[in-house]
Amino acid sequence: MIKPRIALLSAILLASVANGESNDECAALRSVTMPGMRVASAERIDSGSLSVKHDGQAFELPGLQKFCRVIGSLHPTPTSNIGFEVWLPDRWNQRYLQVGSGGFAGSINYFGLMQGLRQGFAVASTDDGTFGNDAKWALGQPEKVADFAHRAVHLTRLAAKPFVERFYSRPADRAYFSGCSEGGREGLVEAQRYSDDFDGWLIGAPANNFTGLMLTLLSVTQDISRSGQPLTRAQVDALQQATIRKCDRLDGVTDGLVSEPLHCDLDPAELSCKGDAGANGACLSPRQVDLVRRIYDDVRHPSNGLSLAPGYQGTRGSEGGEGEWYPFYFDPEAGPGNAHFFATNFWPFMIYEKADMDILALDLQRASVDGHARLGALLNAVSPDLSAVRAGGKKIIQYHGWADAGISAQSSIAYYESVERYVRHDIRDFYRLFMVPGMGHCHSGAGPNNFGAADVIEASIDPERNALSALMRWVEQGQAPERIVATKHPGDDVTKPAVRSRPLCVYPKTAKWLGKGSTDEAQNFKCE
Repeated sequence: MIKPRIALLSAILLASVANGESNDECAALRSVTMPGMRVASAERIDSGSLSVKHDGQAFELPGLQKFCRVIGSLHPTPTSNIGFEVWLPDRWNQRYLQVGSGGFAGSINYFGLMQGLRQGFAVASTDDGTFGNDAKWALGQPEKVADFAHRAVHLTRLAAKPFVERFYSRPADRAYFSGCSEGGREGLVEAQRYSDDFDGWLIGAPANNFTGLMLTLLSVTQDISRSGQPLTRAQVDALQQATIRKCDRLDGVTDGLVSEPLHCDLDPAELSCKGDAGANGACLSPRQVDLVRRIYDDVRHPSNGLSLAPGYQGTRGSEGGEGEWYPFYFDPEAGPGNAHFFATNFWPFMIYEKADMDILALDLQRASVDGHARLGALLNAVSPDLSAVRAGGKKIIQYHGWADAGISAQSSIAYYESVERYVRHDIRDFYRLFMVPGMGHCHSGAGPNNFGAADVIEASIDPERNALSALMRWVEQGQAPERIVATKHPGDDVTKPAVRSRPLCVYPKTAKWLGKGSTDEAQNFKCE
């Protein structure tokens, strides 16, 4: 039997049938005009699936309801070419959703469009006016950098409005934004710069201190190169297991997750090789011990030791296994990891505009100053002034996985607390942060990670278990989420029964076991 709250939300999500269900009404959208906008096509998609390309690879999007697909571009400057798509479902929930990008953007977020369409949203995405998956497009292109920084998402929101209003003969009741990583940065840019665009934002692991994040990734890249001894998979796994043995019970539960990593004090020197103990490849050399310490630690000023950017202490207990140290730092099968990729794109192409520069020779203190001075005001979304969001009755739900090896979880806490200091009182009336134990970047990791995170994993539409639904209920009914239940499925395959559930609590609260019942069931935990 469907629970009442789920039935109610189901009715909300699929509340009406569109007026425009014919080929003619969809095709008529080609005549929609806006300064600087070109409409390439507007066509009906009735097949239930769609073949699209991403990074040159074709793939199929299944399970789609019938919709009108609009493809267009925006040209606010002579060098701008911002691609966008708007998908308008026949069965519309009377709401608009815009989904964010990832990395350096460069492509439409088709997975986000698919998820939004399935839930009945009129949904849109932009490529941010960039192309490819690197940042070579930025070389000598200040207007494209501005498009990427803030213009593309804002202008896509403005462009989508007339398509929605023309197709349905009415505007959307509410507008929401959902994005993770670069998409999370885009969401906070919108909240800080263009708060009128949306009624609510679902923000995941935001790269909002963009220049600070790139400094951290540069530091990690330099540290790995200078060590000359990147960790093997066996060493990373051994580090994780040692951390779990020492710090698992800090939250009162032995469950294989380090839920309070900032309180974990394992010294990697405890894994130092002794005599022939390194025969199995699981112990650490002195250089590797120092490398692990540097990855955990903040990037620090060489003279006074002050923090320049946060490190990855939050990944303690999640380094190996399903963690992300390999793809982000080492990745022996594919060469340099993601940290190296972002550092070798951002600094040469976006900051110094020298394609052949050696990032390993960059001075971190100098890079910190130059990054902030040259592009900080444009790229960073770190302003604590969200007064327009609060005054407008708008809401923000933000989440971040503790095991995130890409964007430090501490950066989300730092921004949230900066807003709290600016406002000088509790900000949970309009802004709530949820930290996710054991979850990696946006959605991966060994911990419960299925809770309606931005555009990646299918989840229940129950607002008790879906962050986007919880945001909608908060905006539209005034019910703020006290906790959101996350589930873990084998291989993150949601078609398989969940093996664990755990409540995510409003920061600074954490989930505490009641002392009885299974520790794999959320009902046996409370937030305190």
